[in-house]
Amino acid sequence: MYKNSFLANSVRFALISGAAATAFAAPTVFAADEDSAEVERIEVTGSRIKRSDLEGASPITTITAEDMKVEGNFTVADALRNSNLNSFGSFSERSGSSAQSQATIDLRGAGSERTLVLIDGKRFPGSPTLGGASANLNAIPMAAVERIEILTDGASSTYGSDAIAGVVNIIMKKNFQGLEFNVGGGTRERDGGLTSKEFSVVAGYEMDKGNITFAFDHQDRKGISDADREYTKAKINGDYDTAQAYVDTDGWSIYGATVASPDFSQAQASLLCDDLVAEYGSDTFRKVKADTDWSPGSTYCMYAYGNVSYNKASIDRNTVYVDANYEVAEDVEWFGRVMVTQNRSFGRYAPPAATWNKMSADNPNNPYGEETTGYFRWVGIGTRDGNVDDYNQDYLTGLRGTISAWNDASWEMYYHYNQADNKSIGEYYLSYAGLAYNEANGIDLGSEEGINNMKATTLTQGKAIFNQYNAGINFDAFELPGGEAGHYVGMEYFEQDFSEVYDAQSEAGLVGGSAGNSAGGDRQVWAAFYEVALPVIDDVEVNLAVRYDNYSDFGGNTSPKASVRWQALDTLVVRASYSEAFRAPALDQLYAATSFSAETGTDYPFCESNGISRGDCKSGQIDTYISANDTLGPETSKYTNLGLAWDITEELSVKLDYFNLDIDNVINQRTNTSVLEGIADGTLTADSTFYVERAATTNGKLGKALKVGTGYANGDKLEIEGIDVALNTSFETSIGEFRVNWANSFITKYVEEDAAGTEAIDKAGWAGQPDFRSNLTAIYSIGDSSFSWNSNYISSTYETKDEGKLDSWLIHNISYSYDVGSFGLVRVSVNNLTDEDPVLSSDGKYEDPSLYNNYGREYRAVYTLKF
Repeated sequence: MYKNSFLANSVRFALISGAAATAFAAPTVFAADEDSAEVERIEVTGSRIKRSDLEGASPITTITAEDMKVEGNFTVADALRNSNLNSFGSFSERSGSSAQSQATIDLRGAGSERTLVLIDGKRFPGSPTLGGASANLNAIPMAAVERIEILTDGASSTYGSDAIAGVVNIIMKKNFQGLEFNVGGGTRERDGGLTSKEFSVVAGYEMDKGNITFAFDHQDRKGISDADREYTKAKINGDYDTAQAYVDTDGWSIYGATVASPDFSQAQASLLCDDLVAEYGSDTFRKVKADTDWSPGSTYCMYAYGNVSYNKASIDRNTVYVDANYEVAEDVEWFGRVMVTQNRSFGRYAPPAATWNKMSADNPNNPYGEETTGYFRWVGIGTRDGNVDDYNQDYLTGLRGTISAWNDASWEMYYHYNQADNKSIGEYYLSYAGLAYNEANGIDLGSEEGINNMKATTLTQGKAIFNQYNAGINFDAFELPGGEAGHYVGMEYFEQDFSEVYDAQSEAGLVGGSAGNSAGGDRQVWAAFYEVALPVIDDVEVNLAVRYDNYSDFGGNTSPKASVRWQALDTLVVRASYSEAFRAPALDQLYAATSFSAETGTDYPFCESNGISRGDCKSGQIDTYISANDTLGPETSKYTNLGLAWDITEELSVKLDYFNLDIDNVINQRTNTSVLEGIADGTLTADSTFYVERAATTNGKLGKALKVGTGYANGDKLEIEGIDVALNTSFETSIGEFRVNWANSFITKYVEEDAAGTEAIDKAGWAGQPDFRSNLTAIYSIGDSSFSWNSNYISSTYETKDEGKLDSWLIHNISYSYDVGSFGLVRVSVNNLTDEDPVLSSDGKYEDPSLYNNYGREYRAVYTLKF
């Protein structure tokens, strides 16, 4: 496919748009009623038709820049992650993978790939590290954000297929005047020292015919090691002499110095395990019984990875943002945006964990005297350190204006280019070639020469290029009893080119402790869309929208939407909407090479075969091989919303919305747990993608799962139903002003396939899927002082259906700010005031970092100076 450069595309766009601008800007004669009052009309997220009603037919939640600060958020990702609409949490900086620098938003728990992120109403493309399907929020500068608008009903008819669960529209600062400096720092009580730093400059210059706004934003936040939290550091519960691997251990791994028997019927600690304990200490290596994890009589020489690994990766981000506009002719304005972000992240895994294949019979570690397989931690090589650099360039240029002769119809056309270059370098992995060389030449594996021969460095390079052309016109045409009908007609073309390339040695499986494989693909989409707002009577407006998308790899699809807004009373709006959509598979789900991951799973068939109840069956890491599926079909969905917005008094308002999202033909990756169960009970047929390799069956009892193959498939359905309730109040008294915002989201139904993929189960309220989230912010202002209190609540859940109830989570953040006038503003805050731990599983494990953070109590201070 021919690849257009940014320069060539820009020149082409300039020629086309210049001709169009000339036509639109032709002199016109018109009449106007100078006495008529004009009401400003604006574009609201979810529709391209400009209107004067802020409360429309679709529910929208707004988070202002000030809201983000008083709620204790450090980044844009933090603000969205803490929203009650981010129902089940979302991916945040996670140590130890090429995605460790990334952060996403996941509305309704439908998946980040089903939530569209916009910047100023324009699509923000997906990250190559995330398969090109989900946007990386860490590429967006906090200092340049004016507000965030979250639309919580389907918007595919307006913006495209990946708006199935809703839209997050990040509105940036524009037409800024003056100069603003911001500097701040924070410390986490459990880590000590300066753990977060921020510095930003925002400047704006107003001209006769335009404005230019500039922002530089720097944010730096340190990672968190597992050893620095009681609930993540390595530990063995109970009596060390009777403890069982993975039942009584946490933060310990079979990958220490463990050797499997040649037929895999049992495993034993290396004959040199005691030497390792003596050299490194019993808090690093230890013999542990493995009767229940492998087979009776088995023992492991385990390694305490939880004492050296990180769970939260660091971020160190610098962003330059420029927004400009200029009147190039009467009723014609040029606009443009440049945003360049560089983000560096550090994460750490324990030393490489890798199998020692074909361990020789006379190897001093081998207790069997036959060639076999070992599970080893190559501690001499050192900890696996991950250094990730993300570089995102975003450029947009366009023209917009009005056509006076056509009742001031407004038009816009733009070209948008985005390029993401992500690079991940992993140090201190195991080179299998180096190991073989040492063995072949009799080189001591523990010597300096032997260790140097076995060191490997991994490299992952991700690139995503996005080119988009968009044009549309907004106009009024024909009169209805309630007024003139508003229309919008537009067309769009965009192309995505995505690749993520691993180094050749990793791809060939010659690097121990490394996971993943290369992926790549491209896609072209063109679309036509139309909206109309029909004021059928004074108090009722019907909105209709339709979009046709044609995908180069999936053909065409039409997405319709209908909504109605009824002004039942001067203070009461009743609304309803219905939309349909489809979503094509992500490029990596279609075209990626098979990749390896040591994923956590639960082998229920093994437990049941060996007399262990499901309740006592413990999860553990299983070697998992993930395959793409180029036969995947697209998803389809239906979204229904019914709601009201009521200004009860001038000081008190309430919003209430019921929603139902029903997705068919759901694309998902089967978990290794579901593959283990499905193949065991016959509901899944083993093939080259879905398979299980086990140790030998002994006395009719299943052997341990050694390897699981899984991949992507179209499942049956995913249905999410719930209610959102928001209360807002603001009132002044003789002792100051009070403001309260209280947002609540209830998930009343979350139906998806069970682990075996055989039936649909309602999992609302299960672990990781809370049925209630609430966010309350109260602000009291008096004179130059302002006090705020924010509480973030996540309801209790069950580990399994109606069993093993886990705690709820309630975090309090407080802040105080003082306006010193010309000397600036000082804000001090305490996040997680009561120093709450994240919610742990019943056996004390921290298993859901997407939903519960582990920062603990944090103190921050920020100084802002404006001119």
